[in-house]
Amino acid sequence: MKKQFILLIASVVSLQAMAQYTEVGAFIGTANYMGDLSGQRLSNEHYHSVLGVFGRYNANERFSVKASLLKGMISGSDASARSTELRERNLSFRSNLTELAVTGEMNLSEYNIRAGKGSVPYVFMGLAVTRFNPQAELRGVWHDLPSLHTEGQKYSCNTLAVPFGLGMRFNISYKLNFGLEFGARFTSTDYLDDVSTYYPDVFDMRSHAPLTAALSYRTPEVTGSFGENPMGKPRGNANNNDWYLFAGINVSVNLTDKYGLDFDEKYDVFKEHLKKPKEEKVKRNKMESSKYKQKRLPFWKKSKMEPIVKKRTATPPKN
Repeated sequence: MKKQFILLIASVVSLQAMAQYTEVGAFIGTANYMGDLSGQRLSNEHYHSVLGVFGRYNANERFSVKASLLKGMISGSDASARSTELRERNLSFRSNLTELAVTGEMNLSEYNIRAGKGSVPYVFMGLAVTRFNPQAELRGVWHDLPSLHTEGQKYSCNTLAVPFGLGMRFNISYKLNFGLEFGARFTSTDYLDDVSTYYPDVFDMRSHAPLTAALSYRTPEVTGSFGENPMGKPRGNANNNDWYLFAGINVSVNLTDKYGLDFDEKYDVFKEHLKKPKEEKVKRNKMESSKYKQKRLPFWKKSKMEPIVKKRTATPPKN
């Protein structure tokens, strides 16, 4: 009864552990952005690399939770705009992004690598905190734009974002996984590119902040003349917040052994009961064979030992 109880507990723990385990991995891919300096579309000229690490907790065959830290770059420019008006606006930017996100993943079919179900499409959604810092180049020097207040506005360089998208997971072995993922991020800011509302009083700004005025109103670099003061005219569209997108591949390692149990000493007692009887029998036969070989003597030593053995085992004479 005691043995059956132990086997029952081992089976329950095994099944639970098979459904719950953790992965750690790395992500590499590309980043892009949609906003005022991309015409609210993806530009083929502004793809940049993104790198990151992540940890995934597989709660069951259908649901996982992932925490990730990603770092990439986005950029945009009016130089590739479709309309002449936007090209004459002549604004541009680049910005490094650092994203810390937690997302929930829902598998569209069962994912269980120990049952041979090792590839599955999934969708995900979550919440992220993103750090950004738009910069613009003037005469070969890159300047941080948030501190210059090019629209006369102060804004935070941290934003909340909602990551969502889809992916495909492939299991290669008990240890290794490979995946493809595409995700968009809707942000709570319209200042990823430092462009959102209206031009400030550029005439007044030129007298006390010439660098800010030059980076705020860059049309004269294209037209060759300053023209009228653009104060109050639209510089961007505040009705549409900015987006950024990450797409790429990921590779991860399962932090579990082939029995589905984490590398923890508290599970060692159960692993003995999970081993296959055939493996145990083969192992026992090898051990017995090894002991037998160690006890056997070579034939030349055996022939010398026989008289001694016979002498010791001979029956003593009776008195």
